[in-house]
Amino acid sequence: MNQDYKDLSLKEKIGITFHNIFSLSHALYSICFLGVLITCIVLSFNPIQGLGNVVLFIITSFALTFLIYLFIGRIPQLEKILFSEERKNQVKKVVFFLFIFTFSAIIIMVYFFFGTSSQLPIQFLGWDFILPSFFIILYFGWNLIQIFFLKNGFENIAVSVNERLINAEYASKKAELFSIIFLIVALIIPIVIQLGTYFGFLYFFEPQPPTDSIEPLYWFNGWNIAVFIIIAFTSYRLIYLFIRSKKNNTPNIFSSIFYILIWLVLWFRSFSFINSFRSVSFALGIDIFRALVDVMLMILTAFMVLTSLGKKIYRFKIFNKNNIAFFLFAFTLIYIEGQIVMITGAGSIPGTYTNRSQINLLNNFLIILITLVFYWWYSEYVLERKRLIYRQNFNQSEVISILYDFKEYLINSGAIPPEKISEWEFRDFLKSRNLDIEKSDIIEKKHSSEVNSSETSSISMEDEEKFNQNEDN
Repeated sequence: MNQDYKDLSLKEKIGITFHNIFSLSHALYSICFLGVLITCIVLSFNPIQGLGNVVLFIITSFALTFLIYLFIGRIPQLEKILFSEERKNQVKKVVFFLFIFTFSAIIIMVYFFFGTSSQLPIQFLGWDFILPSFFIILYFGWNLIQIFFLKNGFENIAVSVNERLINAEYASKKAELFSIIFLIVALIIPIVIQLGTYFGFLYFFEPQPPTDSIEPLYWFNGWNIAVFIIIAFTSYRLIYLFIRSKKNNTPNIFSSIFYILIWLVLWFRSFSFINSFRSVSFALGIDIFRALVDVMLMILTAFMVLTSLGKKIYRFKIFNKNNIAFFLFAFTLIYIEGQIVMITGAGSIPGTYTNRSQINLLNNFLIILITLVFYWWYSEYVLERKRLIYRQNFNQSEVISILYDFKEYLINSGAIPPEKISEWEFRDFLKSRNLDIEKSDIIEKKHSSEVNSSETSSISMEDEEKFNQNEDN
């Protein structure tokens, strides 16, 4: 399977990795998505009153359009029209898309005109209540869990660099040299970034007129001290893992690369956190910078979703190679609207939401906390799974797998005759040690594989009957 993938052309690999978003079959939809994305981001910076509701309407309409495409993309009869790469069918695709969008826009427009919270008996069902609430909840929710999707991309990058420079030659002097170099680089980069941030943005937090409060400067200095404490905290973890990898004779650069990428997320979120103390009027330059970087991170996250979330949800019957891109488009637009609602107050009922700075403050604080806890746990977990440090913890499935492999080793080495320990006896032993084999299909898969390859006999009917009776008892 992997060899087949390696033999594919670059175009085919991109199509598989990004679920055809960059292919001619989806070019129209991708261009439309990017156009709406950029337009709405630009409009969100415009202070015109009521413009936020216009953006809310546009994004909701397009999100509904893409969700409709998510379902009609499964209809085989429409596949030649919706996903054709031939020029003669492009006009049909445009007409069909305009028809679906018009249908969606009319539905949303009727809802906007006749479905405000003041017009409906149940206030919560009003568009000016339920839509902004839903978008903000999704925005917060995605921010809090996005590190679990970003880590897949970060891990792939770290693995790729590690394989290119070390290539499993962990016992070589080259591996040890590279591991030390990258450790030093990983320890220095956060310090350099933070010093650059301090001297580069100090001016924006200093009192501009002499009458301004000096409180923002105190917060800025306090934030820098806190960040350097976090740097010391995470650097200790990185050095600790480096020492453990050396003891395991597997010096690597995976851990250092992964740390650098995680730290970029921590730095950005910590900067967004301190910037929340400053209003737009006093730090417009910083605010635009933060918003642009936030959008860049969001777009990067969206691409990560294609290779991580896309693989996880692809097994559901509703998704296929053609329609999964529409889920991404709709999800990303809704995510962006969550940001825009907090910036413009679009659709919000007076008193429903706090101000934008307070929301950003809470959001970024939670993300920093979750990212720190995640790195502390996952940095060790992933190294153990890749056998780059000694394992200290094993889950139930892994223990069962190890015991099963050990049993096979004893049989194959002639230490014990095959007939001395049957499958039933082995399962009964696991059960006596509170290792629930029913929750792990590892042995089932291995046993099935052995039966198919005729390397061992299947469980006898007598043993199976004994095992079932034992379970009943």
